[in-house]
Amino acid sequence: MEVSEMVKTKDWRIVIELSKGDFERSMGRKPRDQGEFNEWACLAEKGLLNDHIDWDILYECTRDAMLRGGERR
Repeated sequence: MEVSEMVKTKDWRIVIELSKGDFERSMGRKPRDQGEFNEWACLAEKGLLNDHIDWDILYECTRDAMLRGGERR
């Protein structure tokens, strides 16, 4: 049996919270109201769900960090 078959791992969940500061960084101003913020947040979520993250770059960066010693919790 190979080592990879013996090791059991669980998935890791990542939760992203969007704030007024994120809106300001994106739009260059404060949101006019909650409705505008919600519309912006929905568009950001839609972008995340439609693969607007370059996963290849993310995986490369995490691999490079692990090879340099990474950070263990």
